Amino acid sequence: KSTGHSVAAVFPVDKIKTQQDAVDIMIPSGTPEYGAQLGVSFDDPVPSLARLAQLFTEVQLTPEQKQRWLALVSKPVGISCEFCCGVGPVGVTSDGQSRCGCQHNPALLGLSKWLMANTDMNDAEVLRETLRWKALFFPKNMVELAMQVAGGDTSKLENLPGMVGGC
Repeated sequence: KSTGHSVAAVFPVDKIKTQQDAVDIMIPSGTPEYGAQLGVSFDDPVPSLARLAQLFTEVQLTPEQKQRWLALVSKPVGISCEFCCGVGPVGVTSDGQSRCGCQHNPALLGLSKWLMANTDMNDAEVLRETLRWKALFFPKNMVELAMQVAGGDTSKLENLPGMVGGC
């Protein structure tokens, strides 16, 4: 398993024929349904990154929720900052600590915790939502990955930013 497998599992990569298709599918815009509650928007990624990172320490999970959360995030599914810090597709230790001190990793981990604690999303939905934010934070890498999974030409991706927010 890898981030690429996750992208293929939770995004309609079969519809990707061009770079623009990949951008349209992978890069979110607007405000997610929980956006007002958390004070985050896909259209304002840097402040949203900071807010989502706070969730990692703010959200307290029940023992059952923590077990479910660890079962998801400790697998190599891509809930990590793998494109800025090199931790790979797993951004958490076996006891639930962030493997990196950047903002991206705790933001993705914190969002996944919050979604499990506050919504009825299943694991695939939590993964998809977390990867949408990851695509916003690492647009070039995630669009390239989606195009590779879809079998598309990745040679013209230089126009996309590599990373949003600091590492």
